[in-house]
Amino acid sequence: MKRSVQGLVVAILALLPSLAAAGGEGLEVPEAMGKKVPLEDLSGINLWAGQLYNDNLWLYAVVCTVVMGVVGVTIAFGTDLILKAIGMEVHKIEHKE
Repeated sequence: MKRSVQGLVVAILALLPSLAAAGGEGLEVPEAMGKKVPLEDLSGINLWAGQLYNDNLWLYAVVCTVVMGVVGVTIAFGTDLILKAIGMEVHKIEHKE
């Protein structure tokens, strides 16, 4: 029973892209994709980010993802240092299966 449900889910997921492409005429650009950021009052890194958003949305998404990862790692290491400084033990947790 479990295998048949899994097979059905895989079949549906495999067919979804073809069903979406069979919608008819060409694909329309979503409203959010057509929006542009006004750059008049921006300067510095805000201007750069706004220009990047307006010019290449995919590159903007990649840059945001990388920046979020770097910020997350920085916060993790900073927290680790603070916890070690106040005397708490910080180490990797061993998972036993």
